Amino acid sequence: MEHSAKWYLRKHEDGEVFGPVDFAKLKDWARAAQVSPLDMVSDDRTNWVKAPMLQGLHMDYLIQLGDESYYGPTTEEAVQEFLRLGEIHAETTLINCCTGAETTLRASGFFQGLPPPMEEIAAGEPGRRTIRQNLQQRIRELELLLVEKRQKLEMAEVRIRQLERRLQDGGLRPD
Repeated sequence: MEHSAKWYLRKHEDGEVFGPVDFAKLKDWARAAQVSPLDMVSDDRTNWVKAPMLQGLHMDYLIQLGDESYYGPTTEEAVQEFLRLGEIHAETTLINCCTGAETTLRASGFFQGLPPPMEEIAAGEPGRRTIRQNLQQRIRELELLLVEKRQKLEMAEVRIRQLERRLQDGGLRPD
């Protein structure tokens, strides 16, 4: 699958689709922190999988942001980009999804101090987002989903009360 000639990236935030591009370009986007762990990829625009599912993208690291808060999986280069942006620090815990090994960024084999600034992203490529932006977007989505679920629950409770009243008034007969 990774050797397909054409690849598409569908962004989780807004469903925008980028491509077709070759796999090397898709891999470049992942290394440049332009591919979120929630983004989907496809080689036929019909069957979509989450980007970290493609081994060739090397989205192998979880970043521990708090006791029970994680970001990823993502690439080594994306980890370095988040460090450069000040989103994480040398003592941030990383978990290698392939081996299960936990280490700090400082103790990892790819940390060489602050990474050099990343080149600017050309037009037509997916935008770079920070961990904070991705988490804020996910929180907004969950809040909207929660509001929708509460509204449905309230409507169901009103309907239940109406049916109970009809049953008490003799309007409905139990089976």
